[in-house]
Amino acid sequence: MRARCEIELLAPAGKWTVLKEVLQAGADAVYLGGKRFNMRLLRPDFNFTDLELQDAVALCHDNGVRLYVTLNNLYHEEELPALHDYLEFLKAIQVDAVIIQDLALIEACHRQGITMHASVQMGVNNLETARLLEQSGVSRAVLSKNLALHEIRELRDQSSLGLEYFVHGDLCVAHTGQCLMSGLLFGRIGNRGECRKPCRWSYDLETAQSGKIVTDQYLLAFKDLCLYHCIPELVAAGVTSFKIEGRMREAEYLRLLVSCYRKAIDRYLDGSEPPTAGDLEYQRLYGNRIRDFTCGSLYGRPTISEIGLSGEREPAFPTAPIKLTRLQKEDYRQWSGQGQQLDLSVKVGSREGLRAALNKGVRTVVIPGTIYRGRGFSTLQDIAAALQEAMEAGTRAILELPRIITVSDRSKVKEIWDLVAAAGVNEVAVHDPGSLLVASRLGIKAGAAYGFNLVNSRAVEQVKAWGAVWASPSLEISRDHLQDMASEAPLPLEVVVNGPLCGMISDYCPVGSTDGGDAECCNSPCERDTYWLVDGLGQNYPLECDEQCRCYIYHPFELSLFTALPWLAPRISSARIEGDGYPPELLSQVIDIYQSAIQDISRGEWNQQANFNRLLDLFPHGLTTGPWEGPGADPGN
Repeated sequence: MRARCEIELLAPAGKWTVLKEVLQAGADAVYLGGKRFNMRLLRPDFNFTDLELQDAVALCHDNGVRLYVTLNNLYHEEELPALHDYLEFLKAIQVDAVIIQDLALIEACHRQGITMHASVQMGVNNLETARLLEQSGVSRAVLSKNLALHEIRELRDQSSLGLEYFVHGDLCVAHTGQCLMSGLLFGRIGNRGECRKPCRWSYDLETAQSGKIVTDQYLLAFKDLCLYHCIPELVAAGVTSFKIEGRMREAEYLRLLVSCYRKAIDRYLDGSEPPTAGDLEYQRLYGNRIRDFTCGSLYGRPTISEIGLSGEREPAFPTAPIKLTRLQKEDYRQWSGQGQQLDLSVKVGSREGLRAALNKGVRTVVIPGTIYRGRGFSTLQDIAAALQEAMEAGTRAILELPRIITVSDRSKVKEIWDLVAAAGVNEVAVHDPGSLLVASRLGIKAGAAYGFNLVNSRAVEQVKAWGAVWASPSLEISRDHLQDMASEAPLPLEVVVNGPLCGMISDYCPVGSTDGGDAECCNSPCERDTYWLVDGLGQNYPLECDEQCRCYIYHPFELSLFTALPWLAPRISSARIEGDGYPPELLSQVIDIYQSAIQDISRGEWNQQANFNRLLDLFPHGLTTGPWEGPGADPGN
C-alpha cells in the first residue's frame, strides 16, 4: 500500500456553500481567496470576508483539512501596506499557507513566519528557479502547466521543493505568468486576475505569400485539462498535491470533480487497479465537461489536437476584440523642465544591426540569446561573434537569456552560459529567478528583465537580494504605477520605450500545427514565410517562432513611449529600444530619433514634433503606448 499521507487532493472553494461541499467530497486541502488581494475578484458573490476566512480555517482544521489562501496577484506600491496588515491577520487565524506570485511577498511572509507556496503564475519550470525559491523559504511550487512528466521527475530528483500540479480545469495557451496580451490590448492584466481572454477568440491565419490559409477558427483555444487517468504517473513523477482549478465554479460542479478524483486517488493508493478512461468516474467527468479534454503538456509539446478549433464548447464570456487606437500626430505633447540625463540601450538581432548601433555611438547594446527562425542570428557562434565585436568596440555588451527556460531547455541554456564564459561577457539580462542564481554563481552581473513582471519596489528589493544590479518593470505597468514604484526602487530601472510587444509565448505553434505538420515533423514554414493571426476586426497579430519551436504572438501595433521620455528621464536610468527584429536601416533611424530626444532632454529642451512625426511614418502599421495610460485612457495624455 502506498503512503496515503504523501498525496494531497487540493480543491478550490469560492464561497461558503462550495467549501462545505468539497470537504464532504473528500478534499485533503482547500484553497480560497479573501475579498482582497487575490486574482478572482470579478464576481462580488464569491470569495470570503475576513470573518468567513476565520470560520473557514476553523471548519477545515476541525475536519483535518489544510487551508491555503491565495495572495496570487501582482501588487502595486499603494497596496503593500494593507497587504502586510492582511498577512498579520492570516498568520493570526493560522492559515496553513499562502499562495503567492509577487516577489514582494517573499520577505514579508518570511518575517511573519507564514508558509509560502509559489503560485503557478510564477512560472516555476526549471531546476535553478526551484532551488532559489527553496533557498528563499518557499516550501512548495505550483508547477507551470507547461511542464511534461519527465521534467517534473527531474525537479523531484534534484530539489526538495514540494511539487503541486494542476490536474483538472482551464488551460491557457501561453506560458504561465507570461501572457500579457489582455493587459497590452485592454489594460486588463491577466496576472492580476483581469484577463479578457483573447486566446478564446476566433482568428484567421494568414501568410504573406499565400494569403488566408485558415478561416474563423479558435486557433488558440485550449481544451480543458483532465489528468484523471494520469494519477499513477504523476505520483511516480513526484507530484504530491493534485490541484483542481475552479474557484469561480459552483458547488455541484466541484463536488463531482473532487469526489471522482478522491475515488481514483484512493483506489490507486490502496493498490487497486489504476484509474483509466473507462472508469465510471471518468465517464461522469466527461459527461459533465465544459470543454473537451486534453492532457495538455504532460506528454510533450501540445499540437492542434489539444485545441478546440470550432469553439462550439466555449463557455459564454463577455469578451471580443476592440478596435485598437494607434498613435496620431495629434498625440505629441510639449514639455518644459530641467535637464535630465537618460541612457539609451539598444537590442540588436544581427551583425548588421549591431553595426548600425555602433555607428550611431550607442553605448549599451543587448544581444539576444534566443535564435528566431527566418531572421537575425542563426547560431550561437553568430551571437558570440557579435558579442566579441561589441566588446572590442568598447561598448557595454549585455547578453539576454531566453524569456522562457524549462527543464528541457537545460542543454541549450548551458551552451549559452558556456558562450558567456568563453566570450568574456560580464553582464547578462535574465527573465527568471533561476538565471539570476546561475549568474550569481558565475560572478556575472545580471539585470532582472521584464519577464519578472515587476510592478513594485519590494519586488525589486527581492531581485536585488538575489543579485540583480538593475531591473525592468513589467511591460504592463502604467505610468502612475511606475511613478510610485520608481520613487522607492532600490535599483536602477530600465524601461522599454520602443519595439514589438510580445503578448504570448506558447509551446503550441499554430503555424507548424496548421501549415507545417505536427510538432514532431514540422517542415518549418516559419523560416520561409511571414505569418499572422487576424481577429474579427481585421487586426493582425504577427507570429514568430524560435529554434525551440516556441511561438511568439505580438500585439498588432508596436510600442512607442517617445512622448513620455521627458517624464521618464528623472525616474529611470535607461530607455531601451527592442530593435532586434528591425532591418539595419530602420534601426539606425529609430536610434537617431531617440538620441535626438535624449539630447534635448539633457538640455531641458523638447523640440521633437518632427521626430515624432518621422517615427509614426517609419511604422505605418501602427504605434501604441499599450497600457501606459491605464485602462481606457487617451494614449496621448
